[in-house]
Amino acid sequence: MKKLQTTLDKITTLISAILCAAMMVILFANVVLRLIPGIGGFKWYMESSQYLNVWSMLIVCIGINAMGTNLRVEVVDSILGKTPLGKKVVVIIRDVFIILFYVMVTYGGYQLCTRAKQAVSTMPQFTMGQVYTIFPIAGVLCILSAVLNLIVELTAKPEGANPNDRMAADLILRSAVSGRAHRHESGPVRHGRHPVSGRRQHRHHCPAHV
Repeated sequence: MKKLQTTLDKITTLISAILCAAMMVILFANVVLRLIPGIGGFKWYMESSQYLNVWSMLIVCIGINAMGTNLRVEVVDSILGKTPLGKKVVVIIRDVFIILFYVMVTYGGYQLCTRAKQAVSTMPQFTMGQVYTIFPIAGVLCILSAVLNLIVELTAKPEGANPNDRMAADLILRSAVSGRAHRHESGPVRHGRHPVSGRRQHRHHCPAHV
């Protein structure tokens, strides 16, 4: 599941970057062509750049939902996410609302695709319904990616559940306890001094008073 998350995030990020690069190339080429007499740039540069921008944002949302890196209220996570159970509750609530949102996006996009029959003003060979097909497609993929993230979060092992980590912690604790016990037993033998013998030895070495 983790590998599928990472792969989906990389693919959607790459596609979104290509669309954004195409948008920038069209805008830059249009500015340059305006300076050439007799050409004046592209008539469809504005609409095409807008559509590419929207498409890239919707596609990158697929990877964001798959990795669970959506914008969120950190206060809620800090309050309810202190325990493993609270963290799972936050994940369930968040992903359920995300899924409901993209269900509405998918339904609305499908309605636009089937009803928008008018041609694009600067590109008459395309209809607005064809432009809107990205909404139901991206909506369905975002729903699936949100479900994927929900499954990964709910089935993930809590932090510190690794048996090797527990064994290492037990060894460190035992060595610390044994070291303290050893110092406690050997301390009076090495550092202790009888107060009476110390005073007698001090009197023995003191010079005689005249």
